[in-house]
Amino acid sequence: MTVRVICTGFWRPCSVDFELIRRGHERSLVLIPGWSFCSDIFSPLNLSYNYILPKRPVYRDISTELHDFLLGRDIAKVSILGWSLGAWVALDFQAGYPDMIEAVYVISLPGAFDREEILSQLKALEADRCAAVKRFYRRCFLGQYTDYLWFSSSLEESSIRQWDMHELRKGLMYLKLKGKTADLSGYAGTRMRIFHGEKDVIAPLDKVPEPPPGVAIDVIPGAGHLPFLSSEFERRFCVH
Repeated sequence: MTVRVICTGFWRPCSVDFELIRRGHERSLVLIPGWSFCSDIFSPLNLSYNYILPKRPVYRDISTELHDFLLGRDIAKVSILGWSLGAWVALDFQAGYPDMIEAVYVISLPGAFDREEILSQLKALEADRCAAVKRFYRRCFLGQYTDYLWFSSSLEESSIRQWDMHELRKGLMYLKLKGKTADLSGYAGTRMRIFHGEKDVIAPLDKVPEPPPGVAIDVIPGAGHLPFLSSEFERRFCVH
């Protein structure tokens, strides 16, 4: 059961803690979810790693908390997989602690959002938070109907409960900032792989920031904004 912690008084970011799930592997993979989603979105994944998952919503740079968590468990190096907003969070960690990174997996990286898009989403949240988030979920799963049925029946309501309005707003502001400064050229030389869904309408392919030299975008056919739920993603992920 997930326990929701509410920060009281003047709103401030709550510290993010993590959970290490030992799955019988030598290597560990940090999994960072996207805006309005929680770590359980990764539950269908079966990759050859132990998993490190944030215990609460991620909507900002959490590099310091992740660094401290890894040091506290004597984990010297990890790979990190960030999806959507989480892809920028993963890149923040790589930029801050490059010596702790084995590989970065960038999934559905959003580029620049129009100011009108951000304002429209904020207005929708103010009008009806639950309805706005549910509409966003449906758009995320375009092209992935079976995955949407699974999510809507098992994870949707708990995901909505775990994200409060402040976190949703702050997440949009984080995305707006990252979109403005989207530049991956500084990650040249990083062991990086980029995956993207062919039918993604949240982060369309033509808006994805230019990859660093030597890194290609691996497009998953037929997938929307959640290509990691595709068996084709797992097959390609395992090919190095």
